Amino acid sequence: MKQVLLVYCFLLSFATLGQKKGNFIFSGTIQDNETKTPIEGASIFFSGLTIGARTDSSGYFSLTLPSRSYQAVFRSLGYKFKSSKIDLKENIRISIYLEKSEQMLDEVVISEEKSDANVSRTLMGVEKMTSKTLKKLPNLMGEADVIRSIMLLPGVSTVGEGASGFNVRGGNVDQNLVLLDGVPLFNTSHLFGFFTSFNADMVQDLSLYKGGIPSKYGGRASSVLDVRMKEGDFEKWQIQGGISPISSRLLVDGPLSKGKTSLILGARGSLSDFYLGYFPNPALQKSKAKFYDVNVKLTHRIGRNQRFSLSAYVSNDGFKFAADTLYAWQTKTLSFQHVALWRNWSHHFIAFASEYAYGIEGLKSGYEFIWRPSIAQKTLREDLSLDLKKWGRGDLGVEFTAYRNDAGTFQPSTNNSVVNTFPMQAEYSREMSVYLGHNLQINKRFSLDVGLRYAYYQLRGPQQFYRYKPGLPRAINAITDTLGFLSNDVIQSYGGFEPRLSFAIKLDTNTSIKMGFNRMQQFMHLLSNTMAVSPVDIWKNSNPYLPQQVADQYSIGIFRNFSNAQNAVFEASAEVYYKRLSHVIDYIDGAAIYLNPTVETELLVGEGRAYGAEFFLKKARGKRLTGWISYTYARSFRLIEANENQLAANFGKEFPANFDMPHNFKFVLNNRLSKRISFNANFTYTSGRPITYPNARYKVYAFNDLFDYGYASGIFPRPGLAPSTNSNGSSSNTSLTGTSIQPLLDGYSSPSFTLRNQERIPYYMRLDIGFTIEPKEAKRWQGSWNFSIYNLLARENAYSIFFRSSTGLINQARTYQLSVLGAAIPSLTYNFKF
Repeated sequence: MKQVLLVYCFLLSFATLGQKKGNFIFSGTIQDNETKTPIEGASIFFSGLTIGARTDSSGYFSLTLPSRSYQAVFRSLGYKFKSSKIDLKENIRISIYLEKSEQMLDEVVISEEKSDANVSRTLMGVEKMTSKTLKKLPNLMGEADVIRSIMLLPGVSTVGEGASGFNVRGGNVDQNLVLLDGVPLFNTSHLFGFFTSFNADMVQDLSLYKGGIPSKYGGRASSVLDVRMKEGDFEKWQIQGGISPISSRLLVDGPLSKGKTSLILGARGSLSDFYLGYFPNPALQKSKAKFYDVNVKLTHRIGRNQRFSLSAYVSNDGFKFAADTLYAWQTKTLSFQHVALWRNWSHHFIAFASEYAYGIEGLKSGYEFIWRPSIAQKTLREDLSLDLKKWGRGDLGVEFTAYRNDAGTFQPSTNNSVVNTFPMQAEYSREMSVYLGHNLQINKRFSLDVGLRYAYYQLRGPQQFYRYKPGLPRAINAITDTLGFLSNDVIQSYGGFEPRLSFAIKLDTNTSIKMGFNRMQQFMHLLSNTMAVSPVDIWKNSNPYLPQQVADQYSIGIFRNFSNAQNAVFEASAEVYYKRLSHVIDYIDGAAIYLNPTVETELLVGEGRAYGAEFFLKKARGKRLTGWISYTYARSFRLIEANENQLAANFGKEFPANFDMPHNFKFVLNNRLSKRISFNANFTYTSGRPITYPNARYKVYAFNDLFDYGYASGIFPRPGLAPSTNSNGSSSNTSLTGTSIQPLLDGYSSPSFTLRNQERIPYYMRLDIGFTIEPKEAKRWQGSWNFSIYNLLARENAYSIFFRSSTGLINQARTYQLSVLGAAIPSLTYNFKF
């Protein structure tokens, strides 16, 4: 912290001191001309000046200028620029409305900021994407997908086809903070991760923070995905939607009171289960799936400077695997927000309540059961932003959150079920945080973004904990006592500071070098002993045996823009990062984490590290062709050592994390073939993920005392052999008699495995293409068609490798590969708007 403060004070000394007399404040808002929604990241330039300004998330800007006349230019990517003459003789506040631009392929640009934002922006590791970009990319079965789209960016990966969640720079899936209009979501998937739970028609834009994370974000250790929803149109009613093989969508928005109150309602639901027939897994072909999600947002303006909004979101999934198991997960949120702008400061207040419920239901006759855990969250948050004129912008905020994490009760669902009731405890916790941030343009070449966040966590009663014998690894047979805590008793608390620092040096108008450091803390953890996240994985609060996760990330990068003779704009960057992770979670071999009241005996706590380099080249603007190409080299490791409370994993040696995939190559292309027809394609290649393979086999033969022990303890007989007893007077002799297995194959095999994650499944490669036909202009009914082919090469990418006997009788296993999507999947989507 001393080093951070010294650097900050040193850089601050470059700032220009003093202020000329006769200066006035020029401020205002920039909004979309049609929807009247604020435009974030819009730029303001002035004739005769080298300084400018950018709007914040509320579309607000403010700066102090000497008194004289200016020609001001207002612009934002995707909009036509507007110029205006300003005679600054007093403080002026204006409202600017920008019209959407019809420039070629502006929809594939992944940033709404000005053209040199990647060079001039202080923060690094930040990517933005608009709703138009999402809809133009080739998609699985015609569904525009937020999560699948950000996976085309460098530094973002997933463990396999259709896997829920995503990994960012060596972090686990639960280390990503995913916000929907400021409300965190615990599950962002439909159909086990094949599709996202975000309705693309409702998305205004999204921002992904991989590094240089602002101090206002906290609670997760790896990244932040901030998805903002649209507001309803304040001037006219309109309807839009789409029909695709997997679902139908409908969005209605318009004014309840023209110019003052707007409403937007979006709904999406599955059509049928026929697409499961594409999957090569026979169990999936016999399964059923359904889902829906609904978004509604009511916005009311009070004058020009204030607005209230009330939002609700419901997402529901049901998946019946084969014939006897029903998986379900549901998210419900309700939020209230108030935004206000006054001269040189803005305020944003949000209060929300959310509930995420998940679990399984058994349908087998006589064994019917239901298990439904849930997480309830209530949060109050206040964010303030102050324009400090020549001293930049200051941010201040505070947040309070209360959780109820119910592990659920396993119980029979019918009177005839033989299942016994098994209750689990609920956990109660609180998180409190406060942050400060300061963004400063020191001079033409140096800019600084510094922040400090403090987070404090409490686990509270009522709850019971087991005490284990000291000096021994935690195990059931080491329990010595049970500790009981009453309601509101503080069981355990954690806390700490989270410094954030980003610094940019502009070498010239087109080149800059950026450096950054950020620390993140996480107090909730996802427990999963599968490679991909499933809807029955357990969220667990930090407790005396499970401390908070802490991630320290250092990064440095060089950014450059250039253009060619045709005025096409190219953006290039190279970033290197190193991340140190503390208190990461791993598991003992064969861990049982479901319905386990002593789950801490199955968990291991250790350290982790991740490092990598990201290379990115994007053609941001061009007459016909745009897109990007990226290559990422990334490594992620875990180290779980033995101590007085736990055993070591992998004999105490460092091993690759489950999502360690060193090489990642991505290519995205968007080509405007004509005014109405465009061609889109994306290609992805990644290294295979780590896996632990058996590399040897031991055979145990049924001879003498060894057989007598195995037979008495129930180990033998194995399938294919039956016991035969011969009596001779007072003595008897028991032996194995072959049934379907020849005596030559006698013996019981036991596999031997490699060290943890020392092998890899085959690499992943996929090519998608798509064609879009836009509607004719000046028509009230606007219909467009999108034709896509997902996995054009029909490659059977390996999701996992496993071993089993081909007949169930022979004692020698064979190798099998599971491919979730092993065919080219075409889709035709019709979208309409009127």
